[in-house]
Amino acid sequence: MVGALLFVGLGCAGVSQQGPRRYAPVEELRRCGKRECVEGSLEFRHWADAAHYRGRLPYHASVGAALDGPPNPDIERVIVVIHGVVGETPKALASRTVPPALEQILNVRSALAKAVAEDASLDPERIAILAPTFQITGDWQPYTDADPRAWTWRGVGWNRGADAVEGTKRGRVVAEPVSSFAVLDELLRASLLQFPNLREVVLVGHSSGGQTVHRYNLLGVGVIEHLAHEGVHVRSVVANPGMYAFPSRRRKLPADRRPRAGEGEGETGSWRWALPQGCKDHDRWGFGLTDLPRAEPGEALTRADEAIAYALDTYLRPADRKLARRGRNDPDGKEGREAARQALLRQYASREIWHLQATTDTVSTFGSVCPATAQGRSRLERFRHFEEAWRGLVGLPTDSLHFVPVEGTFNPHNSRAIYVSEAGRHLLFH
Repeated sequence: MVGALLFVGLGCAGVSQQGPRRYAPVEELRRCGKRECVEGSLEFRHWADAAHYRGRLPYHASVGAALDGPPNPDIERVIVVIHGVVGETPKALASRTVPPALEQILNVRSALAKAVAEDASLDPERIAILAPTFQITGDWQPYTDADPRAWTWRGVGWNRGADAVEGTKRGRVVAEPVSSFAVLDELLRASLLQFPNLREVVLVGHSSGGQTVHRYNLLGVGVIEHLAHEGVHVRSVVANPGMYAFPSRRRKLPADRRPRAGEGEGETGSWRWALPQGCKDHDRWGFGLTDLPRAEPGEALTRADEAIAYALDTYLRPADRKLARRGRNDPDGKEGREAARQALLRQYASREIWHLQATTDTVSTFGSVCPATAQGRSRLERFRHFEEAWRGLVGLPTDSLHFVPVEGTFNPHNSRAIYVSEAGRHLLFH
């Protein structure tokens, strides 16, 4: 056993917001209906080969899938669904009354209902849905206001595997920093404990949640491989992400090599692959695979350190022993950095990953963020360029990487629209 969790409730008394109200407190958020879901909070637990972190993460689960009850032998498939941005403006944050995890549970349930109506052999009692909540430090942290032990992250750092903020400065016990990707590791491990007949896991996210799933597969530390060893297959679904960690330093650009903002329907056949002009840090981590957060001498290893070490030994060493050795012995050198990139790309290419993109999602996004617009003007354009990069520039087999344009969605950028689509239903439930 490589890890376990202690799950506890959300019943601690807490601290109310100070000053003007910025968001609804936890007691005013919509609760689960009796047949909709259950609520809980997870806490890491000591095991011989797994780090222990003080802190808690709120989550929602489908009925019968709570992770703190007796093992459920009926469950054969677990769907872990990651929400997107909680709110893009102060007004949106203030008006949110449905927890983002509950929203995702309901969206997946809508897709499940449609799938069951079409396929009578599909048994909902064998499917568990888990949805963690990643809070924003200061801007949206109702669970932390109620319990200072609940983790929060700065901005959307959780979609890059960043550590939670250290401490809340309130309460008797405060949270310790932990990577959001370590939280996902533990949710997957917990599934093995809770569901003894588990056979499949689907890790899915939309928008910022899709970015999370995408980058999590790059910075794996062996958990997906462990599940495979235990007979559990993991499928990842990356839906409508705003951007990608590009596999190549080059981007598909116009003749002047300058990123463009504006509508983008993917009509870039005359563009060429090149390094962008006037776009500093276009390939930094999150947008690419340069400058991953590494620990200084004497500091605790980062998630990137652990992932690179694992990928070097597991994926690069069998293919290129010399380059893998350079990656271990000289991580800051040119060859060492290239070794890390190649190791992570090999790890990504080994997964079953489905990239879904609504074909009508063509509006200009992140127009002032050139590392994003260097990938394309719209989400659709970035999706097509990302696929082209993997197919034509990386030089690795892509048999397990799938790229699916989704047509006919009722909304160009909506998680429910993607999940209830034919492609979404198939990948979630079959």
